[in-house]
Amino acid sequence: MQEKNEVHPSAERAFRAMRISRRRFLQIGGAGLAGATLLGATGCGVFGGGQGGGNGGGGGGKKVFNMYEGADIPDLNSTTTTDAASFSVLVNCMEGLYRLDENEEPVPAMASDVKVSDDKLTYTFTLRDGVKWSNGDPVTSEDFKYAWTRAIDPETAGQYAFIISDFIQGGPEFASGDGSADDLGIEAPDDKTLKATLIYPTPFFLGLTAFATYFPQQKKFVEDQGKDFAQGADTLLYNGPYKITEFDAASKVTFEKNDGYWDKGNVDLDTINVRVVKDLKTVLNLYEGDQIDFARLEGEDVERFKDSPDLEQVIEFTTFYLQFNQENEVMANKNIREAIARGYDKESYVNTLLAGGSVPGTNGLVPPEVAGPGDQTFREFSGDVVPDFDPKAAKEFYQKGVEELGQEPTLELLSQDSSVAREESQFLQSQLQENLGAKVNIVTKPFDAFLDATEKGNYQMSASGWGADYNDPSTFLDLFVSDGAFNDPAFSNDQYDKLMADAKTEADPKKRMEFMKEAEKILLQDEVVLSPNYHRKKSVLIKPFVKKTVIHPFGAEFDYKYWKADAKS
Repeated sequence: MQEKNEVHPSAERAFRAMRISRRRFLQIGGAGLAGATLLGATGCGVFGGGQGGGNGGGGGGKKVFNMYEGADIPDLNSTTTTDAASFSVLVNCMEGLYRLDENEEPVPAMASDVKVSDDKLTYTFTLRDGVKWSNGDPVTSEDFKYAWTRAIDPETAGQYAFIISDFIQGGPEFASGDGSADDLGIEAPDDKTLKATLIYPTPFFLGLTAFATYFPQQKKFVEDQGKDFAQGADTLLYNGPYKITEFDAASKVTFEKNDGYWDKGNVDLDTINVRVVKDLKTVLNLYEGDQIDFARLEGEDVERFKDSPDLEQVIEFTTFYLQFNQENEVMANKNIREAIARGYDKESYVNTLLAGGSVPGTNGLVPPEVAGPGDQTFREFSGDVVPDFDPKAAKEFYQKGVEELGQEPTLELLSQDSSVAREESQFLQSQLQENLGAKVNIVTKPFDAFLDATEKGNYQMSASGWGADYNDPSTFLDLFVSDGAFNDPAFSNDQYDKLMADAKTEADPKKRMEFMKEAEKILLQDEVVLSPNYHRKKSVLIKPFVKKTVIHPFGAEFDYKYWKADAKS
């Protein structure tokens, strides 16, 4: 989200630190829900089902849902948290000015309405009457100002500081240590009014206010708790649809409906029990034993449950791709990159290796459902920009590259160590050896080591991936500006940088999308920096007593406010 020559030192550090946590969500073949992406259009994952099934209730008609997380829940401080599990907890017990609805649209939440200035730079929010913290205190505009400022302040900022500081006037300067909190475009003229002034028009800003980093915090409570803040159920204040009654980061979290929530009449589930289960086999055993009511499937298990009435597919805003290290001598050769991009069959890749409806990466970096101008998706607007599978042309490109290098190279593919990642790498190895006549070695590393190697540029090509933080193409395309902290391929192109900078400041939505359309074409077609493999979908099992779920393809994944279920005796 930063353009060339606009990278502030502290923002750069925050991006670098955030990269590791954010990209954990795209571990290939991860066993648990932490394999899902975060923030964020169509296909929201609304399920229907028949009667019966599951153990989804307690006595007295109480509506109870038993869930699991595939990873620990490490950080419930909205200022500092970065992981999917913690985000899904926070979105259910806290709430921002706006909330994503069942169709991924931002709708008023703590705010009753907003007025936007003609230049699209000033947002004036009015808080609802009667909104309260779980201790009975009113939620005020000062709680938002305090939380947003704390999220940017270098002394307290977390890894997602950029998601506020990049947009709020004075944010980059304050985040870098060169500015002051007094100069931030955040004002609370009275208890019910919050005024936010932006650096440039941001058409998705209302959606950003639904992100956990934008949640309010009460200054007195935070300071009274000190280092214990957000460490347990009793060291948080809640203003969302649920309160936490039990919490252990490594084992469980229990939600109970919040009777003080402003919209409690539209919250259906009474209790949600979430246990931490990291092994997929255990998850399926628990599901089949009616001890949990939801399970995510991977690999061959999708086929095993293909005829189950419990099986559903959920869209993710994710793209998995090969990326080519421009600082590596072999990958610096464009003909070699072009050969690889054209040298393997992405349709076969998906059909052979992936189950659950994942989409071949034959279109672009930006996933099919991400919003574009007007009623169009970005893909509908921009079309397909990925080179076609063409073994004959690929071999010709490869031979040209070999001649330019002066010798036959050994291609090296860096991969993750999950079983799914191994199978994908072996498929790519076989295709490139067969279609290019190339020698391909696979280097397999544990996920943390894989991330470290790609960040430091210690690779030739790698099988990587990214998931959206919000519903806009820039959440993918901003990664590859020259000075971008996520620019693993070390790609640098002045025209690409200019297009992304122009997109950031352009007020006209269609012109803005035109800039990003041209940028994606440079990235994938002109320079072949990446080769998209697929856009993932999740296959899940859910007990049929659950009548409706909302699973966001970006942002916090599980939003129980909208879930509906039958009560079970």
